[in-house]
Amino acid sequence: MKFIQGKDRNQTEFFCLDQAVSEDNEVRLIDLFVGAIKLSDYGFDMSFIENGRPAYHPADLLKLFIYGYLNRVRSSRQLEKECKRNIELMWLMKGLAPDHNTIANFRKDNPRAIRKVFHATVSLAKNFELIGGKLLAGDGTKLRAQNSKKNNFNEKKIERHIAYIDDKLNEYSAILASEDNDLTAEKKQEINAKIDKHKQYKNKYEAYKKQLDETGQVQISTSDPDSRQMIVRNNITEVAYNVQSTVDAKHNIPIDFKVTNKNDSKAMGAMARRAKTILGKSDFTILFDKGYHTGTEFDYAHKQGVEVLVAFPDVASHAPDISFDVEHFNYNKERDEYTCPAGELLTTNGRWYNKASGKTINRVKHYKTKACLTCSLFEKCTRNKTGRFIERSEHMDLIDANKKRLQRNMETYRKRQAIVEHPFGVIKRQWDFYYVMTKKTMKHATADVGLIFTCYNLRRIFNLLDQNTLKNFLRELGFLFLILSSHFKTICEDFKERIYSETFCETSYTALLKQVYLSKKQIV
Repeated sequence: MKFIQGKDRNQTEFFCLDQAVSEDNEVRLIDLFVGAIKLSDYGFDMSFIENGRPAYHPADLLKLFIYGYLNRVRSSRQLEKECKRNIELMWLMKGLAPDHNTIANFRKDNPRAIRKVFHATVSLAKNFELIGGKLLAGDGTKLRAQNSKKNNFNEKKIERHIAYIDDKLNEYSAILASEDNDLTAEKKQEINAKIDKHKQYKNKYEAYKKQLDETGQVQISTSDPDSRQMIVRNNITEVAYNVQSTVDAKHNIPIDFKVTNKNDSKAMGAMARRAKTILGKSDFTILFDKGYHTGTEFDYAHKQGVEVLVAFPDVASHAPDISFDVEHFNYNKERDEYTCPAGELLTTNGRWYNKASGKTINRVKHYKTKACLTCSLFEKCTRNKTGRFIERSEHMDLIDANKKRLQRNMETYRKRQAIVEHPFGVIKRQWDFYYVMTKKTMKHATADVGLIFTCYNLRRIFNLLDQNTLKNFLRELGFLFLILSSHFKTICEDFKERIYSETFCETSYTALLKQVYLSKKQIV
């Protein structure tokens, strides 16, 4: 026989779906992971009426999404197709093939519950000591929203559109008013139709402008109202969401994420607080880049008792001679005064002044000296005709302390990018998830991002742990959920002793119960 021959398509065979999926196939791990979660405690809706068409169980839809995201499939229509032709999904879904609307609505309606599933992966990683909890790194990445730049407006863009429309209306009106034209009735009707069309556009843009004035927002997106135009790199912008994430250094596992439509400058304090809640302690260090360097955020992190290392940003403006930059002025905290490189003292009147930075009001003190006007180094020091002027923020002590920590721990800080960019690199480069799949509102975007980070953590756990060890643990965990949900108050000592003798000692049992319920206490 010259070639390998296939089977006869008309041959009748006995087929077992379970035998078609190997024992080491990861769909079995997905099945066990979802089976170990008590979905009602996570916020999934389990109350369905008996009348009418039965609903799909949330566990089945969650399994479908986890499988899809792990295999780079996020589209509800594509997942519907895969249920009918993918042998692994046929096994996982037990032959079920939900409609794409059912699939999409499950993701859209359960953002809070999906976040808790993500925290379940964090608890699972903690149980196997995959999270060190000593060194973390935080950063944000932009994921493009389902909103084009064309459908994003700010005040200047709206004014340009209105000005263009006014010019066109004046042009059309001038044509109609001209006595020299030989316009036919048909041509006049065409021009009037264009005038009506432009007036409709003008009304739309004026409504956008009114909305900006009433809400105080700086921009508006019409397709996905919570998305914002942001700088993604250099001067390139996209209408996007900014996803903040905190990643543990031991195995590059994210322990937290948050979808925002703001830049990084006001995110550090909240990320530190959330990390403290998740880890249950504050004796860790978080690394951030210079985009997070904000005085109020240093104050917030300090109040949480969390140590941060934040890169020092470039000086916004230099003195004519850089040796006279403010960093070369020595501050005496006890006397509350600065000494300039020329040896002169810059003093303050002690008053605090409010300085607006966006919507935030910071308190600052002013320092100056009359000696500047007669100083021979005046031209090297400042371009201000009245002399050198220094503003000191009320948070400057914390900023200086961070700078000293950074100088002492530069080797540690150099790990930041390798830690926090690892998940982003996998998600955006390898998986091609550089955009948000869902439409309309940040809540829906959070569901999509939650599934992304859930599946990233599961991929890390599947890669790091022995599969049999993980399977045994998830089976026991699912068994404990069953016991705790139905017979918690009636578990006898003999039954607990049987569990101990099989796989657990009392200490590990107590620790496991703590991990089981840890996800309930996680922040949302």
